[in-house]
Amino acid sequence: MAKSGEPLTRQRVLEAALRLIDQEGLEGFSMRKLGASLGVEAMSLYNHVESKRAVFDGVIELLIVQAPLPVHPNATPREELWTTAHAFRDVLRAHPRVLPLVATSPLRTSASLVMLDRLLETFHQAQITGVQSIYALQCLVGFIVGHTLIGTGTQAVEGLEPGPNGPMVWQRFPAEQYPRLHTLLPEIVQWNADQEFDFGLQALFQGLFG
Repeated sequence: MAKSGEPLTRQRVLEAALRLIDQEGLEGFSMRKLGASLGVEAMSLYNHVESKRAVFDGVIELLIVQAPLPVHPNATPREELWTTAHAFRDVLRAHPRVLPLVATSPLRTSASLVMLDRLLETFHQAQITGVQSIYALQCLVGFIVGHTLIGTGTQAVEGLEPGPNGPMVWQRFPAEQYPRLHTLLPEIVQWNADQEFDFGLQALFQGLFG
């Protein structure tokens, strides 16, 4: 419930929406539940947000704002994008149930577009311009969101049984039919999600920056 005398604002509505999605997922979200969490009727929310879609756009904005842009004036474009990628991934991993929303929604708010414009400017500084800069941006964001979604997907899909992981499945099939998979089974213990992310990011940057 809202504290007595505390005014309802767009910021408070969005922060409450993020908490609600974190707790119940997108499938459990409703404007009625959001209003109840703030101690108001759902209709009162529309004085601060236009629609449920606007709430979701604002929630994405909150995540983007939580991933601060680099402030090192002497950083190269590659260094700046590397730092931004890791900061954004950290925020997404903290809110796995919002990931499907991030993966399927274009940026529509002013604060979100500030980040978008900054990233495009960084690509331009690296001499990646025109439509190529858009391709580069889409590839970068797609990798960050996609890799994070794979790593946290079982938390994001409500009611879906995770099932056995890859190595457990590999062991069920004969080694003579899948020799390479079985050869790699001892190596799986060395797998690390952070190292895998860095490996993929380095591969992407190698293609972009040479």
